[in-house]
Amino acid sequence: MTALPSSRGTALLRAASLGLVAGLLLGGLLLLARGAKGVFFPADCTGLTDPECQFTRESDRDLGRVQTLSGGALVALGAALFALTRPRPPVPPASGGDAPPPGSDDTSA
Repeated sequence: MTALPSSRGTALLRAASLGLVAGLLLGGLLLLARGAKGVFFPADCTGLTDPECQFTRESDRDLGRVQTLSGGALVALGAALFALTRPRPPVPPASGGDAPPPGSDDTSA
């Protein structure tokens, strides 16, 4: 079994991390939306007694809070992973000392 070339391995790793970032972001946004629905829009209580309705609404609200918190954490984790794995621009080579540093124009002599 041969080892993958460096550029192919890097491209494969980048594609895998992009898929992971997309999954985290989409899953987090879905959890955020479902959690917000549970918190801000109470359940319909047609055909339920008062204790059943109260239990359903309280459980939806509490589960919505947990889903909102978890969704926000997943979105933050996906954003952090994207920031860590994004391609960075190439760094320009340092000047060889021929040019003076910027801002050192001393013409007052």
